[in-house]
Amino acid sequence: MFVINFKINFKKMILICIICAALIASIVEFCFNDTTIFANANAEDFYYNISDDNFISTLKMIHENIDENIGRTIKVSGFVYTLADFNKDFFVCGRYMSSDETTQVAGYLCNYVGDLELNENEWVEIYGSIIKGDYNGEVPVIKVDRINKIIAPANTYVEEK
Repeated sequence: MFVINFKINFKKMILICIICAALIASIVEFCFNDTTIFANANAEDFYYNISDDNFISTLKMIHENIDENIGRTIKVSGFVYTLADFNKDFFVCGRYMSSDETTQVAGYLCNYVGDLELNENEWVEIYGSIIKGDYNGEVPVIKVDRINKIIAPANTYVEEK
């Protein structure tokens, strides 16, 4: 029969447990953390947070300065609008704009590849980033990262300000 005699140093055991817990927490935090930019959809998370007041002015500015805006994040809402010559993954997130007694659609060309079925004139809120695309010339395109169906606002028109 063998007798083994050993002492347990509880202070060292607690210290080892704390170090192991800190190591595991660090690995979980830094290796498995979801770092997508849209984890929290607050206004400050987006370079452009488009509203009724800045819809047209921001649209013009982005079109005039495509290269400077590539990669910038954007949040915009509008209705789904398509043209016959659009590829299946493209649509315009648009709003009605009145000018000179005519009404026309103004909006952001969007590229969306996903499972959500979008119908013409359905209202959506888009979260994405700006890329360069080609539609009758070089144009900015919103590469949609997330999309939500929403209820149409009371005022579906925007004005140039």
